[in-house]
Amino acid sequence: MLIPFITGLFALAGVSLGVFLEPVKAKVAARTRLREDRALRCAELVEAAAEAREAVKWLLRTIREDKTPMPATAEMITETEQRYWSARNDLKKALLLIRLTGPDELIASAEAVSDADRAVRGLWFGLPPAERRSHSPEAYQALPASSQALKEFTALARRLTTSAR
Repeated sequence: MLIPFITGLFALAGVSLGVFLEPVKAKVAARTRLREDRALRCAELVEAAAEAREAVKWLLRTIREDKTPMPATAEMITETEQRYWSARNDLKKALLLIRLTGPDELIASAEAVSDADRAVRGLWFGLPPAERRSHSPEAYQALPASSQALKEFTALARRLTTSAR
């Protein structure tokens, strides 16, 4: 008589505990999914920004003034320009997805990366071919600013997407 009573009591306690813990488990799972989504979107933005930056740097090497310009055919330049625009589209998509999940400081940092990319883009695409210079004051300002914006974004993304220990 006592054993069925104790068994029933433990079963009731287990079910009650499960009912109370289920919302907590759901919240933890939702936060984890959000953090994983945010990390994936941040990784996409970093990849796209780095690829876009490297494409413009490659293009600038074809006209460098301090050393012999890197040999490049018109076809190679066109392919690299297309690679830049593809990376730029990926960067814009990643930025829009980051805007969906936030937080605001991550959005602001992602926008800074996008703005820095726009400045780097202007070094090649914003000028007529005769005015492009690999060692212009704009290049000395835009390329390090792009690197810095990307570093700040990755540091912030790492802080916001890794689980607290």
